[in-house]
Amino acid sequence: KLARGAVECMICYDMVRRSAPVWSCGSCFAIFHLPCIRRWARSPASASDDPASDSWRCPGCQSVQDVPARDIAYTCFCRRRRDPPNDLYLTPHSCGEPCSKPLDRADPAAAKGDDDDVAARCPHACVLQCHPGPCPPCKAFAPERPCPCGKQSITRRCADRSTPVTCGQSCEKLLPCGRHRCDKVCHTGPCGECEVDYPAQCFCGKKTETLLCGEMVLKGNLSDKDGVFSCSEVCGHNLACANHACQDVCHPGPCGECELLPGKVTTCHCGKTRLQEKRASCLDPIATCDKVCDKRLPCGLHRCKGTCHEGECPPCLVRVEQRCRCGSSGQMVECYKISREEFRCNKPCGRKKNCGRHRCSECCCLLSKPFAQHQGDSMDPHFCQIPCGKKLRCGQHGCQHLCHSGHCDPCRETIFNDLTCACGRSSIPPPQPCGTPTPSCPHQCIVPQPCGHPASHQCHFGDCPPCVVPVMRECVGGHVMLRNIPCGSKDIRCNQPCGKNRQCGLHACARPCHPSPCDPPPANGEASSSSGGKVSCGQLCGVPRRECKHTCNAPCHPSSPCPDVRCEHRATITCSCGRISTTVPCSAGGAYNGDSTFDIPVMQQLPMALQPVESNGKRVPLGQRKLCCDEECAKVERKRVLAEAFDITPPNLDALHFGENSNASELVSDLFRREPKWVLAIEERCKFLVLGKTRGNSSSNMKFHVFCHMMKDKRDAIRLIADRWKLSVQAVGWEPKRFVTVHVTPKSKVPARVLGSKPGVPVSAAHPYFDSMVDMDPRLVVAMLDLPRDADVNSLVLRFGGECELVWLNDKNAAAVFSDPARAATALRRLDYGSAYQGAAMFCPSSITQASLSSNVWVGAPRDGGLAAMSSASPWKKASPSELNPNPPAMMTVLGRAPGTSVLGHAPGSVWKPAVQVTSSNRWNALEPDAATSSGAADKPKPPPHTDAGSSTSAPRVGAGSSAEPSSGQSVSKLQPDFEVEDWEEIE
Repeated sequence: KLARGAVECMICYDMVRRSAPVWSCGSCFAIFHLPCIRRWARSPASASDDPASDSWRCPGCQSVQDVPARDIAYTCFCRRRRDPPNDLYLTPHSCGEPCSKPLDRADPAAAKGDDDDVAARCPHACVLQCHPGPCPPCKAFAPERPCPCGKQSITRRCADRSTPVTCGQSCEKLLPCGRHRCDKVCHTGPCGECEVDYPAQCFCGKKTETLLCGEMVLKGNLSDKDGVFSCSEVCGHNLACANHACQDVCHPGPCGECELLPGKVTTCHCGKTRLQEKRASCLDPIATCDKVCDKRLPCGLHRCKGTCHEGECPPCLVRVEQRCRCGSSGQMVECYKISREEFRCNKPCGRKKNCGRHRCSECCCLLSKPFAQHQGDSMDPHFCQIPCGKKLRCGQHGCQHLCHSGHCDPCRETIFNDLTCACGRSSIPPPQPCGTPTPSCPHQCIVPQPCGHPASHQCHFGDCPPCVVPVMRECVGGHVMLRNIPCGSKDIRCNQPCGKNRQCGLHACARPCHPSPCDPPPANGEASSSSGGKVSCGQLCGVPRRECKHTCNAPCHPSSPCPDVRCEHRATITCSCGRISTTVPCSAGGAYNGDSTFDIPVMQQLPMALQPVESNGKRVPLGQRKLCCDEECAKVERKRVLAEAFDITPPNLDALHFGENSNASELVSDLFRREPKWVLAIEERCKFLVLGKTRGNSSSNMKFHVFCHMMKDKRDAIRLIADRWKLSVQAVGWEPKRFVTVHVTPKSKVPARVLGSKPGVPVSAAHPYFDSMVDMDPRLVVAMLDLPRDADVNSLVLRFGGECELVWLNDKNAAAVFSDPARAATALRRLDYGSAYQGAAMFCPSSITQASLSSNVWVGAPRDGGLAAMSSASPWKKASPSELNPNPPAMMTVLGRAPGTSVLGHAPGSVWKPAVQVTSSNRWNALEPDAATSSGAADKPKPPPHTDAGSSTSAPRVGAGSSAEPSSGQSVSKLQPDFEVEDWEEIE
């Protein structure tokens, strides 16, 4: 085949030519091209198990080759000549010399010490011309050798001298038992043990059994009386004394002497007292003494505590601690049980095995102790025996080793097939290591496209990608034709509104361009268009309301009219001149009941009172009413008239009103225009923190205040106002329960401009009064001031962690804000370092003078009349006309209630019987310069202006839990107002 060129290389599968340099394996004699075998030897797939050596494996038989890849050379088949000549008269790649290879290919080191194997080796060499493949067997005759049994001598060829040849006669060698001979045919190797059944008796002669002759310990000829084995029972033969029997276990040879002979026993049983009387025979009793036995018990730790006695000592009953194997637990048992029973606990080991992945689950493991090492020849219990089974990097085979740490070895498999691309025009010849990726093909894909366009992508496996040829396509909604759209695009959208009619028949689909249908199919039980009914599309109705012309915000209702509910649309209302404006809910619609309970909180937060409306039986919504103008409006109007008369254009000074930062000034200015009373309340609390004195007997100098939960815009306004006073601000909690705390720092000081005070007037701090719209309820706050260094706050966090917010003012002061007053009271009682919270606001006392009322901007204008006790009923429950006034024709005036105050009653049994005197035409008179000043001057109250519909009034405040009785000098007749209204809500 070499001469004809019919031999192919197993790596490249090309024919091996006569002139091509080759390499031949010495084990499988496979022939490879020299460049191919060098490339294979350098590849990682050919690496051997020893990574430190340069050895590699043959691709044909996987035998290890010690020649490094760089030293592989082109030699003849006998390895004696490099680069043999290309002689046409010789075998290709042969040197033409005798082969001279040893015909015996056995390893000399393996049979170095065995004389028979050395004699069986062939000493001849191959005499053929240098040739490929294995050498033929040796045909010379070897010297005569005896057969295994030694009866005959046999002559055979040298190649067959290692093959066993027998004479065919009986072996007849003496077996190891020494009593029988081998009855097998002449054979090699040992004859084995004797398998003849032999009737044998024990040493004591009590038992007789049939044993295999080869299993007997005694060798050679035996008599019928000789014992062969031990029956493990007591011997029982009479001793020489003829009085006692042998107590030893069945044994060979004669029995020993009697242990009770007078010559052997000279002391008592414990051995402490010598016998006084001489014993004549072994039957005489042995005297006992009165001493403690004190013999060492079988446990080896304790001694017998009994009196000198006969026989064996009793078991050791001392209770000792028996530890388990792992040493993690123990139990108290009698000492003799330790050697009989092994105590094991039920604690699993849990330590990682040698693989580092699995843990030992054996209970009471010996290696569960720290730093324990396996000792002895037994199997290591922490040796993981679970198969690894991980997928190798080739992705086709799994790891065959046991579970181990680190990365798995690379796959040892070899691919002997061509790796081709999908079209077959690109390939990688074998052999290749398992996991080799398929070659990348530079040709185009030959799979026909469903659209008919030619493929523009390269050859690949799997489905073809979408066609990218630009075409003109219509969007899925059927709106426009789009150009330059890839041919394979499926969902083409134009981003225009859908505009198709919904299932209600009233609205158009507002979704962006999308596939049909616009509405999901109707579920079971719903009306459908086929049955004649209309189904809601889910969009907002959008039909203008009849009361306010705002759109209906209810979900689509094609089969029913719009619901008559209160309109929540935010509308802007202003005063008559337009200077004061605010946003309120429209509140149009709904059942008529005057000003509803939803309007009361909104009306209380307005910057000015609402203008009165004619009571013609129709309710005017909040969004259609106007605010009252104040004196500032009149001043602005007078200035405008004068400016028009004298043709003067005033400058815009709004940016300079609140200080240096124009952005912050604009934010506070806008909030001040909308809610001036709220802004002034925040300013008063900051002023008191900086200038006021601490109330109570607190030894701490920390002054802080906690504001109530509020929206983000108001929290930002508090931060801007507090920054003007150089106060530290913290926002705590999560929406919508987020609140703000402020406290004084050494850098806190009075700003250059104080809101609500006149320029040039000294600034003094009056104590503000509690307002639920501004201040946090003091019952919810627990102060922790001047905490010691060893104070443990963990008890508060562990017990009330989910019910309070812990605010750290600094490293020594903190506050806990609860959501339940009862839990706050519990924490105040349980905490050793907790104290009552005293913020910048206090509750209104039971009696307030007009001077104190007029000096506080938050309380408002001075009012006449006393305060009544708080009603226990709901403050928003309306009273009947008979309850409001015993005289039906006369009505009573209800004064507007500021945020956070309580509604006051006159009689103990009434729900709401207001009894206050009208003192001011504007309950929001806090912005007037005379009322806003904090100088403390006692201004006289102005008489109320007369209006056609009435005036808005305010009720004095009462702190939580406080009550007040009407003044003694005031009668009920004096508390009656000068005008009447139909409903107490209309005066708002």
